[in-house]
Amino acid sequence: MFKGFVLFRWIGLLAFLFLCGCAAAPVTLLPAALPAIITGAGGGISYTFTNVAYKVTTHPMEEVDQAMRLALDKMTVDIKKRKEKENQIKIKAKVRKLTIYITLDKMTDSLTRITVNAKRLFFLKDKNVAFEIIAQTEGFLYEPEELRAKRLMEGNGP
Repeated sequence: MFKGFVLFRWIGLLAFLFLCGCAAAPVTLLPAALPAIITGAGGGISYTFTNVAYKVTTHPMEEVDQAMRLALDKMTVDIKKRKEKENQIKIKAKVRKLTIYITLDKMTDSLTRITVNAKRLFFLKDKNVAFEIIAQTEGFLYEPEELRAKRLMEGNGP
């Protein structure tokens, strides 16, 4: 009997806070929860409300593009479409039931933003695939010179 009364009081309090005319009560709780909602768990890779993973790297767009193509090739992701503009490269790729949209934005000569959106159907997103594409790309960006030279001599990459 007592537990039911306590539960009823909590439900009443929550209903009052969220359904009353004053929006200040629920809004004050939002800043505390927002960082946990917005960012994903990845080494510096952010994941937004729009379910898109992104990372800014200090490499020229051309280098990031080469590393991205190597990463997609390593993961056997099929590139369906590629479109280049002056300061942007857009890639559409496919893997099983996922369609992957990748955008490389040249912010400065040595600063590039990587955006990866892995979609399944209309509204389902795959955060892990998006994170892995960025992680693999960074792996190729930061590979030692000896490995890069060896890979180029063997003809395994651009």
